[in-house]
Amino acid sequence: MNLIQKLNFSFLLCIFPLLVFGNMAKPWVDGSQHSVLFGSSNAVVKREIIDIRLIKEPVDQYYYAEYKIKYYIYSDEKQTLPLVFLALGISNEKEIKINNRPASIQKLNFEKNDYSFIEKKKDGMFLKYSEDSEIIVNPEELIYFSANLAKGENVIEVKYDAFLQYNTFGFIRNYELEYSLYPSKFWKSFGPIEVNLKIDDDAEITESNLGDFDIKDNLAKWIIKSGNHENIKITISEKTSVFSKVLMFIDPLGIAFLGLIGLFLINLKLLRRNAKTYVFVLGIILVPILFYVIYFLSYDLINLSLGKKHTKHGYIFFIVFTYPFLLLFYWLVMWQIRKRIKIQN
Repeated sequence: MNLIQKLNFSFLLCIFPLLVFGNMAKPWVDGSQHSVLFGSSNAVVKREIIDIRLIKEPVDQYYYAEYKIKYYIYSDEKQTLPLVFLALGISNEKEIKINNRPASIQKLNFEKNDYSFIEKKKDGMFLKYSEDSEIIVNPEELIYFSANLAKGENVIEVKYDAFLQYNTFGFIRNYELEYSLYPSKFWKSFGPIEVNLKIDDDAEITESNLGDFDIKDNLAKWIIKSGNHENIKITISEKTSVFSKVLMFIDPLGIAFLGLIGLFLINLKLLRRNAKTYVFVLGIILVPILFYVIYFLSYDLINLSLGKKHTKHGYIFFIVFTYPFLLLFYWLVMWQIRKRIKIQN
């Protein structure tokens, strides 16, 4: 490792703790946790259709998801099934219909009733999928209702709004949409699942664990094959231009380092023409200062490309405390270069 590489490595070690310290606040807002219906071995889900529509909250301008879910269930006999689904952080307004008839959500009353699907233990309440599979839950996070199923085909409709997890720092918001399919394995059988996600013109789907999808008129569609119990995970971001994507990929620090390289080359050219002390000193003073000027202005440049006035980025001003280290680093580099120029001349 030569002298320049050693100095560069030392400089990065000096600024790393300050850059990490700059984002100590919680950088995201939690989303809802919800799932497919915890089912029964006495009925078959022929298929499920999940319609999701992203809606932008008018005041704080964040997206939330409106869910309309249909379960097509076949029952061998007329029966009443207790059904439940996990619903942490969803809206207070929920709507459930069974064969087009409204169904009421029932409050779990452990003092008067025993529930076969919930077991109370010393370390909490457990939702039982089967004899050998369970998960700890808060009863307040469960939506419970009784489904009066007719013999043959039945349709259960569930409608509610859910929050999405998103970051609170950065140039754009990335939203995480999650939906648990794990409980589907405990039905007698569970058919294919159709997922339809409607977004608006200001959003784009950037990642999904559901594979390739077709999108037309901002409506994306997936088909999940029967037997796939992996949770749905979809990432949606604010739509940006190619220019903005490039700037965000480079990052303000990267833009500043590119500027530093350009300033260094200009300084080097001037120093080779005139190696006098004042040229040497001016370069050492101005180049590090301009590095920080470019760094802070690059935030405005990226915001401008996104059409935003301001975005949150934590305590970015802490980077100014690296100025003495950059000054020392740049002085050592230019001192070595000036020394070699004088020897050559």
